Amino acid sequence: MTWVGPSARSTVAMMAALLVSTVGDEVATVALSLRAADRTGLPAVVSAQMIAGLLPGIVLGGLIGRTVDRYRTAHVLAVTLALEAVTAFGAAGFADGPARLIAAVLLLGSLGAVAQSCVLALVPRLFPGAGAQLRANAVMESTRNAGYLAGPALVGLLTGYGGTGLALAADGATFGFALLAVPVIARRSTHGARPDADGTAPDGPTAPAARGLRAGLAALWNGGQRRATLGVIVVTVAATSALNVVMPFFAHRIPGGVTAYGALLTTWSIGLVLGPVLVRGRTAAPPPQVFAVAAATVIGLAYLLAGAVLWLPLMLAAFLCGGMANALQNVMLRTYVMADCPPARRGQIGAAYGATLQTAVACGFAAAAVLPADWSRWGIVTGGGIAALAGVAGTVRVSLLARSAPAGT
Repeated sequence: MTWVGPSARSTVAMMAALLVSTVGDEVATVALSLRAADRTGLPAVVSAQMIAGLLPGIVLGGLIGRTVDRYRTAHVLAVTLALEAVTAFGAAGFADGPARLIAAVLLLGSLGAVAQSCVLALVPRLFPGAGAQLRANAVMESTRNAGYLAGPALVGLLTGYGGTGLALAADGATFGFALLAVPVIARRSTHGARPDADGTAPDGPTAPAARGLRAGLAALWNGGQRRATLGVIVVTVAATSALNVVMPFFAHRIPGGVTAYGALLTTWSIGLVLGPVLVRGRTAAPPPQVFAVAAATVIGLAYLLAGAVLWLPLMLAAFLCGGMANALQNVMLRTYVMADCPPARRGQIGAAYGATLQTAVACGFAAAAVLPADWSRWGIVTGGGIAALAGVAGTVRVSLLARSAPAGT
């Protein structure tokens, strides 16, 4: 079969589905947190919801990877989106007490982890070649981050007009809309993609050589470059996740108070949307793994400067650069991890990748719990410094490995 590039129709369908479903994810997260706060009055329930949203990607990583690899990826995605819609509509009507609220987040978190692994596995099929995948991941990152930016504003409007029930019903509708794009994606991944190097049919069911999350993690972390790259990313993600917990306590120490704090968060979000635009026209050097660890340096410096120099214009500039580097890191890392991934193990490695990042986030949340509130400023300086130093050391190490070792090691 002669291969031709992904059609504009399939690309637009995938990006539209990603945008709408990401907005839905944010709507669900905020709406369920608001409902838990309003109907239980217990911070412990909100905290349990946050943990429940992280756990599935870690605990169920092996099962998710096997499912995505064993069955047609587009079919798994379709079933997942349908179940997410049903769960969101059910939560709108029945999630009232603590147990049901936590269960709703747990179900949506589990299904979201499956959907993320499906997308990671589909990109190499729809966009063969590292260059095409890099550009696709860049567009996806901007699209996803635009959804994160729009979601909280939308949930505020919906909740103010019709309560959290309306917001959750709208979340269900977003998954239903995303489901409409799956047939277009499925046709493209089945008929328009190049057969994989091992001879398997595009998006066909496969049987992984090894089973379980441990096997996926072993493949993900295999090779010196991968271990060095992912090690830096884990440190950076853990450090910045801890800082996300500390930041609200830092708000009252910023010139301008809570208003300035909101401006900082918005500026970071804008950077997340704008950063991937820099990928357009990028040449092959430096390699994506080097770019990913170098971005960790910028992310760390952004927090370090914001904590050390309490001058709002500088803090805003640092957060804009930090957000752009954060998005670029995501793009480069996903491209590096998945570009040369064995076709029969894409779901497994994608699930292991998600579990690795979720574990780093959970470790950061746990580490932040021991920090006193009045130490928030120096916690930000310290965390930013750790991320920056890890980025510098990692950039040197990964650059040397990239020059001396074959790609994919």
